[in-house]
Amino acid sequence: VILLCFRRYLLMALTSSLFCNVFGLSAAMDSKPNILLFLADDLGIGDIGCYGNNTIRTPNIDRLAREGVKLTQHVAAASLCTPSRAAFLTGRYPIRSGMASSNGYRALQWNAGSGGLPANETTFARLLQQQGYTTGLIGKWHQGVNCESFNDHCHHPLNHGFDYFYGMPFTLLNNCQEDKPPELDVALQAKLWLYSQIIILAVLTLTAGKLIGLISIRWKTIACFTFVGGLFFISWYSSYGFVRYWNCIVMRNHDVAEQPMRLERTASLMLKEAVSFIKRNRHGPFLLFVSFLHVHTPLFTTAKFLGKSHHGLYGDNVEEMDWMVGKILDSLEKQGLKNHTFTYFASDHGGHLEAQDGSAQLGGWNGIYKGGKGMGGWEGGIRVPGVFRWPGVLPAGTVIDEPTSLMDIYPTLVHLAGGTLPQDR
Repeated sequence: VILLCFRRYLLMALTSSLFCNVFGLSAAMDSKPNILLFLADDLGIGDIGCYGNNTIRTPNIDRLAREGVKLTQHVAAASLCTPSRAAFLTGRYPIRSGMASSNGYRALQWNAGSGGLPANETTFARLLQQQGYTTGLIGKWHQGVNCESFNDHCHHPLNHGFDYFYGMPFTLLNNCQEDKPPELDVALQAKLWLYSQIIILAVLTLTAGKLIGLISIRWKTIACFTFVGGLFFISWYSSYGFVRYWNCIVMRNHDVAEQPMRLERTASLMLKEAVSFIKRNRHGPFLLFVSFLHVHTPLFTTAKFLGKSHHGLYGDNVEEMDWMVGKILDSLEKQGLKNHTFTYFASDHGGHLEAQDGSAQLGGWNGIYKGGKGMGGWEGGIRVPGVFRWPGVLPAGTVIDEPTSLMDIYPTLVHLAGGTLPQDR
């Protein structure tokens, strides 16, 4: 639908010499545009100013809407990160690529897991790469890393059409901050810890009984029981006790750059990488996918933005993300690329309503829509903001009410790059 809307405006422009003269459409279409994609994590449609929020300041995202096109009926293909992003990258419902699930593990849980976006899926990055684009992903991936060994990288971004990757192969968890309660498999961890305590108590009871002569048991038996109990504890604690080291890492291409990652400097590093990518590839064409870690819990926010919003830590985090958007847009202008760049901003799904720290709300607001992240049956989980800007091609201040989807980005980008959609699916 986005592609049809774009063609409609393109047709209008081509039939109006005045529009061509004023906006320079002919010059803009002479070569392939650069493409800049912003995708927030867990951002609600009601969290930004251009969609009605008057308590959180998002001037840079609002500027995109003023200078471009705002979609009012934009939806994700799923209400969780992994399946929604798989659909975004491939233009296909996630169930078609095996990236959807009906059980409790609807999103990838471990970097070391064997699941991920299949190698035979064709992302828009791969198709643009074939059209001469330099492609980069900065930020969150959450589509898997390896299949059968720790370095086969079959699900890695570089195996899916990206020339450069700097970011987090997984996603943020409370486990990534030392002062936060664990988030991964909390109920299962509680059971495993209970079983471990029972084993410890049993060993101590047997040892005490043996020492005071109440129990007739061989020391060898106690030692074997202690050894087995120790193996049980090590087998589960080696994973759940070190989640921060296994999942909370940053990679540069195939190499691990930080393990564990230092959240207090992650935002500045991601911003630096995005600006550097634009500068390196200013002669284009390039595709830059900035996949924010914001505004997923644990809501790491630099000191510059802490306490600055009127919506607590969540608002601080949104405003920092908006500032990052502004800095990246400024870098486009500095390189003289603003009018030659197709820019898009959206969220992967709705806000996380249940995210709380005591009485403090850590999740977003989904406007008038009921439900949120993980709630596929209600619109709040799949309604997302959608904003485009391409000066001189897309008329500023336009609002489109037709239904659109994150999956529509796929054919739109392929069309703009002069590529051909896969015919085998």
